Amino acid sequence: MSRKAVVASLGLTALLSGCAVSNVSTYPGPSSAQAVQNTSVVTQQDRILHSYMMQVNQIVAGQVGRIRAEQERTAMKRAGHPVTLPTGTCRAVAVILADGTVVRAELAGCSSEALGKIELAAIHAASPLPPTPFGHNASITIGTIAPNATPGVDGQ
Repeated sequence: MSRKAVVASLGLTALLSGCAVSNVSTYPGPSSAQAVQNTSVVTQQDRILHSYMMQVNQIVAGQVGRIRAEQERTAMKRAGHPVTLPTGTCRAVAVILADGTVVRAELAGCSSEALGKIELAAIHAASPLPPTPFGHNASITIGTIAPNATPGVDGQ
């Protein structure tokens, strides 16, 4: 792969990364003329990579939701009344082997330390992920949006 193709691939990877507790599109909106021009050169390989990243995002988002629900149940039992959970955004970089095993995850910025712990726990709990496309190890950025939770387990 040429240097130009690698740079373009990494740029697309950075633009397409993202995850949310709710299902959120990771397609970036065109912010400049150059961004519009670059989006016209999307290859089949880019589509496969984007599909894989969306799949990983959905898996991690499900894990974040399960961890948050369990934390809420535990906190409610202790407090005897509805409690609020940490909210905001969090980004982490995960290193994934070709077979889908997560070997490392590091925070790249979070709204709070508590949300960062949830993010890392969710990534590790999701392992093994589906095998990476093209049989190569991957390093992807996963971003989670933890919305304001309604106090009480499942809003009750």
